[in-house]
Amino acid sequence: MELLSVVETVTIVVTFVLMASGIPSCLDMYKTKDTKNVPYLFFLINTVISLIAVYYGLVVSNSTLILVNGVGTILWGLYVFVYVAVSRSKSWPVAQVLMLALLLLGHLLYLKLFTPYPPALASTLGFFLFVWSVVVLLTPILDIVQIARERSAEGTSIPLLLGGTLCCLAWLAYGYLLNDFFVYAPNILGLGVNFAKFVAMGVYSGAKFKGKTL
Repeated sequence: MELLSVVETVTIVVTFVLMASGIPSCLDMYKTKDTKNVPYLFFLINTVISLIAVYYGLVVSNSTLILVNGVGTILWGLYVFVYVAVSRSKSWPVAQVLMLALLLLGHLLYLKLFTPYPPALASTLGFFLFVWSVVVLLTPILDIVQIARERSAEGTSIPLLLGGTLCCLAWLAYGYLLNDFFVYAPNILGLGVNFAKFVAMGVYSGAKFKGKTL
């Protein structure tokens, strides 16, 4: 089996496992009707990323991007739907959905007006994917700031951090083998931030770690 095929398979499996890690939290949220500590914006932004990545996969004819992000769109979208459904105050969650929907519509309008040819379309879509991916992959910086401020890593999910790191490694390797800058480049930043978070946790190693899921 070729190296690309092996890396591709690993990437698919690791990504599916990471995306599915939100299912227990989603079920618990539905049963308890409690949205406390649920990363709603993370789910919402990942829905947008998955939609852009599906479009990009269609343009560059990459079935793996289409498959993974097609499933991702369904899962992240489900998490968003459940959050809105059980949220006591729906005005702000719905407003966030509408704002990101309008932003996504703006992306599509820009593509229609300024990228009529396939090469330009692929490049622009890839850039959109890069920017949104960087936004999500840099979010652990907020956790690092919180750990430093509280001088404690209590409540930090080690399994989730490991899973995110493995996912970054898989997509970095896969994108590099494809020679697709828009796929591998964001994960270089993601790995750097995750490493910094590991360091922050190590500095406060005296704190008691306890896992928490999405």
